[in-house]
Amino acid sequence: MQDAQGDLTQEAARYLYLAEGRLVAQCMADAGFTYVVREPPEQALAGASAANYGRLSVTTARRHGYSSPSRVNDAVSQFVADDPNQAYLASLSQSRRQDYPVALFGHDDTRLTIDLPDGESITTNRDGCTSQARRLLYGPDLVTWLGNQFIASNLNVEVHRRVTSDPAYLTAVNEWRTCMKGRHQAFTTPEAARQAAARTRGADEAGSTPAAAEIAIAVADAECQRGSRLVNVAERLDRRYRTGVSAERSMEISAYRLARVEAVRRAPGLLQSR
Repeated sequence: MQDAQGDLTQEAARYLYLAEGRLVAQCMADAGFTYVVREPPEQALAGASAANYGRLSVTTARRHGYSSPSRVNDAVSQFVADDPNQAYLASLSQSRRQDYPVALFGHDDTRLTIDLPDGESITTNRDGCTSQARRLLYGPDLVTWLGNQFIASNLNVEVHRRVTSDPAYLTAVNEWRTCMKGRHQAFTTPEAARQAAARTRGADEAGSTPAAAEIAIAVADAECQRGSRLVNVAERLDRRYRTGVSAERSMEISAYRLARVEAVRRAPGLLQSR
């Protein structure tokens, strides 16, 4: 059920994802609506791993721009875009379209605010089928569960924020920026370069061939990554900060993992009893 790091195996994570969806579907049926539960793509079940700092070889950049030749389409984005529940929602009458999100997510006036350790906050609703399913699986304390889930699932975000604020990283970015200017590519960050390159592809970005403008940006980026050692610096800092953040958030991460393990054990009885 658990891997070596204490999180769920891929098989158990898939089961839990589907169990939560089926509980939501049962609740929505009780409210008079249809809710379709689908098999999630493998990428949607993966736990936090090392963040991607855009490592790019000159050879790949010359051939493919910023696109990976082995994975052109983002399976998770495609999964979201193909959601049949959106088509079902569009088929409902106007009044039913207004009732559907209330049944699924709850009323806005029942909203809960969850404060996070970094000073930010997230919100959820007390009622609605989504919250009901989560309470059944993870326990009645929805605030604690969602706070722990957010912290554990967004470990990369916190690590990335610390990495990109570190003086060593900022020095490397400055060297990368100077290098890019020398190649007639004026971008303040690697992210800005990638966004500019993506805009050259037009609407069919995922399946189209990289434009010459993208190739030029990507090649310059790859060469300047190598010269500034930007990605090497980022990955070294990532390892250091990941260890620290994992230690700081160990209680929340452990509680999140334990709740998921218990939910897998609890789910068969919940699904049979409804």
